[in-house]
Amino acid sequence: MKKVASVLAVVFICACCALAAPDAATLKRMSTFVSNFTEQGFFDFDLEKSTGDDALHFGGDPSSPDLIRFGIMHNYINNFKSRVRNCAKKNCPDGALVIEAKYVAESVKKYFDIDLKHRSVVDSDPPYRYDGKLYHFDGADGETVYYAEVKKATTENGVVRMTGDIYNAEDKTDRPWTFEALAKPCKWKGKDTWSILSMRTTERQ
Repeated sequence: MKKVASVLAVVFICACCALAAPDAATLKRMSTFVSNFTEQGFFDFDLEKSTGDDALHFGGDPSSPDLIRFGIMHNYINNFKSRVRNCAKKNCPDGALVIEAKYVAESVKKYFDIDLKHRSVVDSDPPYRYDGKLYHFDGADGETVYYAEVKKATTENGVVRMTGDIYNAEDKTDRPWTFEALAKPCKWKGKDTWSILSMRTTERQ
C-alpha cells in the first residue's frame, strides 16, 4: 500500500511540475506553428474572450469571423495550388476564388482545436461568402509578412508557454516585437503538435 501511495505521489508531483526544455528541432517546429498565426497578423488574441478594440474577436464563438478568415487565408498562403480554385462562374459576383469549406474547417480544427460553424462573413475586407459547400473570396497580397522565432518554451500543468521574437520575413534582423503564446499539446493525424490558446505581443523597447 505504501509503495502504491509513493508512486501516486510521484505522478501527482510530475503532473504539476514544468517539463524539460525542448531541443532545437522542437523549437523550430514551434516557431513554424506560431508563424502560421503571425503571417496573417494574428498577434494578440485569446480564444475565450475578446480584449479591446484592436484584439481579434473570438470570445468562444465557433463561427467567429476571425476563425473563418484564418481558415481561408491559411490555405490561401500555404495550400494555394492544392486547395484554392478559380470560381467556375464567369465574372463571379462573390469573389474570384473558391475553397471547399471542409478545408477551412480542417485548418481551424488543426490550429485552434475548434469545430468551426460555417457562415458568410460580409463585413470584412475582403468578404468571405459561404454557399453551403464553398467559400468565395478574393485574394489579398502585398502586406508585410511576419514570422515567429520561439526561443524558449516551458510546459506546466498541460499548457505550453512559448516566448520569442516576431521578425520581418524579408529581413530577419527587423524584430519589432516579442511575444508569449500559450498552447496545449495535441496530436494531428498521428503527429505531435499544439493547438493555440492565446497570444500576446509586446513592442520591443
